[in-house]
Amino acid sequence: MEFLNHFGGVFEPLSLVLLIGGTVGGLILGATPGLSPTMAVALLIPFTFHLAPTQGLILLGAAYTSTVAGGAVSAILLKIPGAPANIATALDGHAMAERGDGARALQLSFLASGVGGVIGVLLLIFLTPVLAQWALAFGPSHLFWLAILGVTVIGSLDSNSFVKGLLSGCIGLWLSMIGYDDIQGAQRFIFHDALAGGVNIIAALIGLFAIPQVIEMFAKGRRDTTVQAVTVSRYSLASSVRELFSRYRALSIGTVVGSIVGLIPGVGGQIAGLVAYDQSKKFSSEKDQFGRGHPEGVIAAESANNAMVGPSLVPLLTLSIPGSPTAAVLLGGLLIHGIFPGSDLFDNHPEVAWTFINSMLIGQLLMVAFGIYTAVWAARIARAPVPILAAAVLVLSVFGAYSVQQSMGDVLVMFSLGLMMYGLVRFGFSAAPLVLGLILGPIAEANFIQGSMIANATDGQMAYFFGGPLNLVLIALVIASVLYSFVSSRVEARKPSSGTSKASRLQHGVSSVGVLLVAAAVCWLSFTGEPVDAFLFPRLISVFFLGFAVWNAYRALGGLARVGDGISGGMALAILPGLVVACAFVYVAAKALGFYAAGSVAFFAVYTLYDPAPLTSARAWLQRLLVTGCFMGVMYGLFMLLLKVQTPRGLFF
Repeated sequence: MEFLNHFGGVFEPLSLVLLIGGTVGGLILGATPGLSPTMAVALLIPFTFHLAPTQGLILLGAAYTSTVAGGAVSAILLKIPGAPANIATALDGHAMAERGDGARALQLSFLASGVGGVIGVLLLIFLTPVLAQWALAFGPSHLFWLAILGVTVIGSLDSNSFVKGLLSGCIGLWLSMIGYDDIQGAQRFIFHDALAGGVNIIAALIGLFAIPQVIEMFAKGRRDTTVQAVTVSRYSLASSVRELFSRYRALSIGTVVGSIVGLIPGVGGQIAGLVAYDQSKKFSSEKDQFGRGHPEGVIAAESANNAMVGPSLVPLLTLSIPGSPTAAVLLGGLLIHGIFPGSDLFDNHPEVAWTFINSMLIGQLLMVAFGIYTAVWAARIARAPVPILAAAVLVLSVFGAYSVQQSMGDVLVMFSLGLMMYGLVRFGFSAAPLVLGLILGPIAEANFIQGSMIANATDGQMAYFFGGPLNLVLIALVIASVLYSFVSSRVEARKPSSGTSKASRLQHGVSSVGVLLVAAAVCWLSFTGEPVDAFLFPRLISVFFLGFAVWNAYRALGGLARVGDGISGGMALAILPGLVVACAFVYVAAKALGFYAAGSVAFFAVYTLYDPAPLTSARAWLQRLLVTGCFMGVMYGLFMLLLKVQTPRGLFF
């Protein structure tokens, strides 16, 4: 119980101010698309240079905890996850917001985050030595099978179509192979200079979730926005607390999954929410409600996201092995102050280690308090008129994607992926399996290659990858997950459909053939690429990609399954003006005119094109100018003054 002796350090005036400031700042940064927990912590490291080691870590730990939870705000209200960890939250959270339960969804997300986070930190406090030794048991072969287990979740993440869920996952796995091979430095699928560095996961996340939402808003046309697109109803906090604990199964699954995933070095907390969401769905008696606004989806995802925070620090503090990307940044924060994590950290620097851990425990409670308070007014974002939301999300997406690596290439990749995803969504594909494939691809490939090198130097591939009790347990889980997903999809297919696709058989046929041609091209490029070792994993992925594409085309052309509403002529005409503005902004004006000048023009143009107010109204023109100026002023303050992001200046600024 040594940690109890160091609680006083948390409540010192400066430490408490830093804890509150880091919590509030983390919530704001987490709700901003593009600013992941890793980036938020990295941005704060310079502020710790003139602080004591304990105080610096308190600031970083508070930001880490609250940024993970803060990403749920944009995921629920706008269907734009603030970070990869919040992908699963968007699946049901936004559906709840659309039917007026935005405040309820936000309250449940913060309460679940708090419960999961507190349990995760308690595991860090009481079981650190035991868990550290357990984490060391995972080698490359085990991490490879864990990644494959995550891939098997893909099929059941898409509730509309099993085969399209698998196809989306294959597309994500292939996208993760783009760039230079990590082992031999060979070029793979680099069709443009913007792809030389690969597909950045944060930029891709913004594009895959935000841009389809923007285009969907364009499709509404110049409708009267006096009727809100999303209504917000007040919800009792006491009712949210009762509901959280009444759904104890989802809360337990999320907490357990998050704790395990956070503990394993290299797996990262990005998949904790998705895996917990999938397992909660499998054990639920209301599987058909997931993806349509089921509270258990939000509870499982958010409890897992924060439950992984504490355990992810176990291998960092005891073995100097970060359990997540953000933990790796925290390692840098420790080293800057001359503190080296390891087995003797708690002996040589107990006041630093225990005060930091205690601050994370208090930080979880503060995160819940401030998060629930912000939920009351944050839910009002959904009341903004559709034209303003469309313009704001478009501009914010461009700035957010650029801020990740300050690369214009990331912006081009982000927007291009968003256009592709919108087309896929209209024909029944889902973004969540694609992002999961994008995240797990590098993990699976890296551990497969490392394992193969070890196997070749020892007992061979079969003995290394298929021998040992831990490998066998993981393989059994992979098989069970695949069988469960397949059987569940067959059961769902036999149920009477609640609706029919609005798209014609011709549209579905053309789209499926298009995907098939892309899969064939990927397969050809993979098998003709050199050197062979660099394209070994892409070849394996491309075979499955082509197989699922053939299966999908057979079903679509035969009229066996038509999922998705397609794109009607009227919808295309409504989308076209906004799409022209967006393309001009991203591909030409942002670099030529400068981000802020081009962003102002794009915001004003989109707002004007889709504002139902008469074009002859002087008051409406003045309102558009004022809203544009205020929004761009906020963007300038956030990205230029606070985050110090140097955007291309162009002709203006």
